[in-house]
Amino acid sequence: MTTLKSYVISLLMLVALLPASAQKIQTLDKDGQPVPYVSIMTPDARFIGITDLNGIIDDVNGADTISVSHIAYKPKLYKVNGKSGHITLEDADFGLPEITVKSKPFVYVQTYYRMYMYSEEKGIIYFRCGITDNSYDRKTKKLKADTNHGSKAFMGIVKTLLNAMVGGTLDKHSQIRMDKIENIWKKHLPHINLKFTPDGPNRQLISDDKGTLGYVTDNQSTGLRRYTFDTSKAYEHELEAAGNTKKLAKREKRKSKAKNTNKTESNYRVYRIDENGNYAPEDFVLYQLMESYDHEVEDGKTDHRILALEVFTTDRAYVTKDELKQLKKESKIKINYKNVMQFERQHKVPPMSDAVQKRLNELWKADKDD
Repeated sequence: MTTLKSYVISLLMLVALLPASAQKIQTLDKDGQPVPYVSIMTPDARFIGITDLNGIIDDVNGADTISVSHIAYKPKLYKVNGKSGHITLEDADFGLPEITVKSKPFVYVQTYYRMYMYSEEKGIIYFRCGITDNSYDRKTKKLKADTNHGSKAFMGIVKTLLNAMVGGTLDKHSQIRMDKIENIWKKHLPHINLKFTPDGPNRQLISDDKGTLGYVTDNQSTGLRRYTFDTSKAYEHELEAAGNTKKLAKREKRKSKAKNTNKTESNYRVYRIDENGNYAPEDFVLYQLMESYDHEVEDGKTDHRILALEVFTTDRAYVTKDELKQLKKESKIKINYKNVMQFERQHKVPPMSDAVQKRLNELWKADKDD
């Protein structure tokens, strides 16, 4: 009996020492299609990871409850309970009115963008937002875009440096590209034989000669087409195919020097489509560009960083020249905390996760410079 008792105790101790099994989570939409690039955090905004192209995160690091957020879906808290599972996400309550009168000479598209840099150690350290008036002359095929923007940072020098480095680039990202996204990608990636091929019902595979780069998914019930694209991988394939060894080496050196591990770069776009699957550039709904990486801060310690840019269409119309002037006049607002929050509510801009939004609120209130 003593021997049996000792054996059982030893076995229980051995089991206790074994590593816990990983809790793999997959995020899906209501049609059962994977939702890639979903941010997974703890409820107090401690970063865990981002789902891959198949909507999967291999482990949530033992978290009992996770905060799940994505630009196109409602944020959600999910009880893991130590088990792997699937999370079904609901579409965010964000859409655009139909526009059918196309006889007028101008297309007006108003976009709102927000960009934030999140540090796991310090929370939100930089935030920038703006409203862009995009006007497209259908006869001359010229686009004009004017942006009114504001920014906040946890200290003045961060705001100054980031505004100088990325300000103009961010404004350009909020401008409507008046071409179909497939044409834009093929134009900018001419050497990698980019292909769009059927991959089951309402889904296409985006690939090159080296493998999968993303997916196109049509949702007939909402009339939306979603593009998910691994921009980092595609760019590296392009440099390699073009024989640009110098830029490739520079890119790898920068990664090595910064010790940016666990790095992902994703491109997510949504367009409205008709019953035949057709769309025009002005049917743009929203866009997200996200970088996620571990950054070495000191003594081998790392701080996880997320750099996210989100763009939303908040108004659109076919207009005359006089109507265009009036719309631009009406769109002007002062970019401050109160006006931005009110604008997001009025236009049903999808919220960020509660934990991230809370830290953003604190940043705005701490920085009185409007």
